[in-house]
Amino acid sequence: MFKNIHSKHRRFSETGFRYSGLESSRLENLTDAVFAFAITLLVIASEVPKTYVELQASMYDFIGFIACILMLLALWSNHATYFLKYGLQDKRTKTLNFLFLFVLLFYIYPLKYLFSYIGSVQLVNMLRNFGFTSDAYLIALEKARLAQLSVDDWADIMIRFGIGLLAMHSILFGFFQNAYRNRKLLKLNKLELFETKTSMIAFLMIICILSIAIVVIGGGYYSGYSGMIYLAIPISLVLLKKIRGKKMKALNVLKTKRKKEAKKNHLKIKVTSKEQNEASTSFSATSNVEAESISEVSVEAKRFDQDENFSSSKSETDQKK
Repeated sequence: MFKNIHSKHRRFSETGFRYSGLESSRLENLTDAVFAFAITLLVIASEVPKTYVELQASMYDFIGFIACILMLLALWSNHATYFLKYGLQDKRTKTLNFLFLFVLLFYIYPLKYLFSYIGSVQLVNMLRNFGFTSDAYLIALEKARLAQLSVDDWADIMIRFGIGLLAMHSILFGFFQNAYRNRKLLKLNKLELFETKTSMIAFLMIICILSIAIVVIGGGYYSGYSGMIYLAIPISLVLLKKIRGKKMKALNVLKTKRKKEAKKNHLKIKVTSKEQNEASTSFSATSNVEAESISEVSVEAKRFDQDENFSSSKSETDQKK
């Protein structure tokens, strides 16, 4: 439905990319349903509060819930953008999409646990400095104490998180690589090829591998450094967007300049052909006038010859007589 509304208003992206997947497919509908189910799992994974104090205590997990939702929406946005731009339904796209959904569902519980734990612990520690002693705070503090992770647990969960995120980014990389592989089928122009190439972000996978390597080599004591590495992802994406925007703007300027030059050349050719037609028309008119004058002269010459013949024959007749 979203695509049907979208297609009525826009067939190009803000950067000038031509949309090839304006019509929704069953594959995309399935993916949207799985994303909706994953968000539902985030909600039902928490216990239903039985008292108002427990309801207040459950709010301490709100930061982790927001972080999970934002990450899922970012993945969904990349997936939706790919299908909107390219609209591929080949065998490789279907295989990658099924892998994407499998990893998503497997990844949702480690994601929920990690972000809920980090969010609630950080909030509890922050409120402790302000002297909070409410019943809801004490319940949240007790939950945070019971969920306290050991050094080995931190190493394990950071490895699980890194592997899941690495798998998701690898599959997204495969999506755009498949689009570039089918560039002739999609009839991508230079601007679209550049955008496709820059969408294959390999350094996101490198960041995940680096984070996993820190924990594997250093152990759980370095899990904090392993988590800090992921802060490079949003910073890198912002920088990439700015650099790509500048280059695409330059490509658009060059494209516009070439169009203007082609238009000027077309107009010159048109004017030249018009002048040639006019010249040929005037030449043909001159030729016709000259031909008419030559024909008139020839007619007069014939008449003169006839008069000469007649006068000579008359003189011969008179002499005979």
